[in-house]
Order: sequence, then C-alpha cells, then structure tokens
Amino acid sequence: MQIKEADIFQFGKLQNKNISFEPGMNVIYGKNEAGKSTLHSFLCAMLFGMEKGRGRSSVTDAYSQYEPWHAPSFYAGALKFTVGQQKFYLERNFYSKEKTDYLRNELDGEELSVGFGDLTMLLGGVSKDSYASTYDITQAGAATGNQMVKILAEYLTQASDGSDSGVTVTEAAASLNARKRELQQEQRRTDEEREVRLKELRLEKNLLEQECEGIRESIEKYEAHYADDESGMHAKYHEQTGSTEDWQPEKTGYILSFFAILIAIILFGFKVYITPTIFWTGELAALAIALFSAIRQYKKNQNRTKLQAASMQAEQLRELREQKVMEAQMQQKKRLADQMLTEWKDSLREKENRLFNLEEEITRQSVQGEAERQKAEDIQALELAAQEITRISQSFYEDMQDELNAEISRYVSLFTTGAYDSVRLDEQGQLQILTEGREVRPGLLSRGTLEQIYLALRLAVGKVVTKEEPLPILLDEAFAMYDDDRLAQTLQTLSTLQNQIFLFTCQKREVEMLKKMKLDYNLIEMEAYH
Repeated sequence: MQIKEADIFQFGKLQNKNISFEPGMNVIYGKNEAGKSTLHSFLCAMLFGMEKGRGRSSVTDAYSQYEPWHAPSFYAGALKFTVGQQKFYLERNFYSKEKTDYLRNELDGEELSVGFGDLTMLLGGVSKDSYASTYDITQAGAATGNQMVKILAEYLTQASDGSDSGVTVTEAAASLNARKRELQQEQRRTDEEREVRLKELRLEKNLLEQECEGIRESIEKYEAHYADDESGMHAKYHEQTGSTEDWQPEKTGYILSFFAILIAIILFGFKVYITPTIFWTGELAALAIALFSAIRQYKKNQNRTKLQAASMQAEQLRELREQKVMEAQMQQKKRLADQMLTEWKDSLREKENRLFNLEEEITRQSVQGEAERQKAEDIQALELAAQEITRISQSFYEDMQDELNAEISRYVSLFTTGAYDSVRLDEQGQLQILTEGREVRPGLLSRGTLEQIYLALRLAVGKVVTKEEPLPILLDEAFAMYDDDRLAQTLQTLSTLQNQIFLFTCQKREVEMLKKMKLDYNLIEMEAYH
C-alpha cells in the first residue's frame, strides 16, 4: 500500500491542506506544535476511522482533540492511495452526527463500501489496534533499564498471543475468567440464598404441621366433650325430674285415737272395780279424744293432700321451665360449638393448603432452576472458552514462532551490524538474546540496544501479521534517544524495506543523516502548513 496524497479539509489545526507523499522514506519535519502529530493522527483516522468517546473519556479522546471548534460539521478529509496496481480514493466525514465515508476505485469508477469491510480487505484484514501494535511506532518513552524490559515483556506477551483485534488473548482469557468468577460468585450467593430460603420454608412447615396437629386434637376433644356434655345434661334432667318422693299420709292423729280407744277398752274391763262416775267419765273422755284425733287427722291429711298436689303442680311447672331453659342453653351451646368447629376446620383446611404449597416450594427450591442451570452452563462454557483461547493462542504462536524469531533476529542483526547472533521468543514469550554463543539477559543491555530490539520486534510482528499487503510504517519521534551510529544503522535498514515510511521528527538530524548516507527521501516541512 502506498499513500499518494492527503487532502485535509478540516482536522485539528490543519485545514484546506494538500500533502503529497512518495514511495519509500517520507520525512515530515517541523518544530513543536507545527502539526506533525495532527498529520499522524489524520492518516490513522483515514485508514481506520475515528469514534467519539463516551462519558468522561470523550473530553480527552482523539475525536475531541482534533474536532474543529468553529465548524464541527466540517470535520473531514480525503486520501488517495494505491494497493497493487489499483488506485483508490477515500473520503471521510468524522463528525459524529453526520458521519459518512466514501471509497472509490479510480480506475474503473466502482464504488466500494467501507461499512461492509472493503477498506479492511484492502488493508489486508489488519485492524486499527493490530496496526497500532506493529507499524504505528512512537518513541518508547522515557523508560530506561528495567522499565524498558517491562515494556518489551508486555509487548512480547501481546505478540505471542497472536492477537489481531483490540483485545489480546491474555486480556480475553482474563476477561472470560473474570466473568466466570462473577458468575460463580452469583451462583454461590444464589445457593446461599436458596439454603436460607429452604431453612425458612422448613421451619414454617414444621410450625404449620404442629399447628395442624393441635387443631385436629382440639376438634376431636371438643367433639367428644360436647357429646358427653349433652348426654350428661339429659341424664341430669331425668334424675331431677324423677327424684320427687311420693307423698305419704301423716298417721300421728290416728295413733293417738287408737291409744284413746285402747284406754276406753281397758277402763271397760275394770268397770267393776271403779265407780260408775269415774268409769263413764273416763270412757267418754277416751272416746272424745279418739274421735277428735281421728277427725282432726283426717282433715289435716285432706289439707296436706291438696297442698301436695299444688306443690307438685308448681314443681312440674318449674321443671318444665328449667327444661326449656336447659334446652335453649344446649341449643345455644351447640350453635357456638358448631361455629367454633367450623372455624377450626376452615383454619385447618387453610393451613393444610399452605402446607401443601410449602412442600411444593421446598421441592422446587431443592433443585436448581432453569436460570441457575443456565448459569452453570455459562460458567462451564466460559471455562472452556478460556481454555480454547489459550490453546488456539499457543497453536498460533507455535505456527508463527520460527518465522517470527527469524524476522526478529534479522532486523536486530541489521540494526546492530551483527552484534547479536540471535534474538528470539521462547514458549513463554520471554526474550532470549544470544551473542558469541552465550545468552545475555535483557536487563544487562543498554537502553539504545533495547529500543532497537523493540523496533525490530514490532517490524517483525508487523511483517508476519501484514503478509498480504505491506502497510505504511509511521515513526513518530521514534529515534529521539538513538545515537548517530544506531540511527545510521536503523535508517539504512528501513530504506531497504518495501513499506512506505513516514518519519515524523522535530530534529533535522534524520535528514542530515539521510543526506550523508545518500539515501532517497521525500522531505515535507510542516512550517509551510502552519
């Protein structure tokens, strides 16, 4: 791929600018704030697009950094490039509310679709993040010594993952494992909540069973007591009504009359011995007493008979009233008993229904539901996915390992004029450096050497990843920390590559070195566009 021309309609501080590029080395020179970084970002945005961030990140993202504040809707540019023998024209409007893109083959006039992946196909399938990890190279930063080793280690891990997206294999596996742990924690919480719920249900079930048993016993006892009480009341009534004694006539007067006649008979037997006056006086007195006592007793008995009859009649009336009152009380008691029994039976029926529902709910809670089974399946799927990603990553690395190590060693040898025999990545993604047959630890190397290895590594991975189409290499102040010898070696190597190179610098050292080495280059001075 060769970028021929960039038309910047409006992008950051650059507007209405046309910049032409040449194959090979293009040096974009300018002082600070001249627009070099803006041009760098514009090229990346044209090739891979640019999205507006969300939330707080939108304040400091690239979109906001380069958005024209006076004309945000005119946030656009165009690019002319070639792929093979084909010429293409690409135009983009980055404005988030009216974002558009237009891609055309200039030879046959065919309009292509960026949205359906035609541009990605022209770029050899390389994504924005994959490109940023390979051919979009900036200064390694102010890192020195062990810090540079750490940068290398992080990049080697990403490279060994064989990632071709914004998410490395390590990140993807970590994300899957993190999600698995979240689901496991959710599952544990669900299990704990289910156990707590089961304990509550079982406790409620036991209490209901006790209440039901108590109500049944109460019903049985009350029914038995009511039957006994009713029969006892009837027995008591019959006992009371049948206990009245029959009246017996009084005989006291008749006995006195009997004794008076007996005295009269005795006097008659002794009349020869007593005077007639005494005899008849005694006889008459005895007979008078006997007659008076008999008549008086008879009248008395007659009166008692009448009184007894009246008393019995009154007693019968009283007993009849008591019987009616007792029957009314029995009926009232029976109604209350029936009402209480009905309430108890209704309560028992309600509790038995609740008990039945509790047993069903306990059964349901005792087994995993559909959501929990799905969660268990998701946990298993996440675990398998993490394992599969790791396996595929390892397989990818094994497939590319020899080629990648050969490319790294070739670049390092070119950059260092053969100072190191071999530089390779082992199975764990660790850097192994050999010189004169012995291994050198990265921590013992100078910063300059480590930066050259860093550059060699990115170029090697880029060549492996972008086999289908050699993409432009963007070098933004990448050689600020190089000494002259290392810079010369590096520029000499870069000039031999098929890739188009864009070297962004605020120093003239690279231009002077290229002139001194008589290497071809195209100089673009940004002051002319400031």
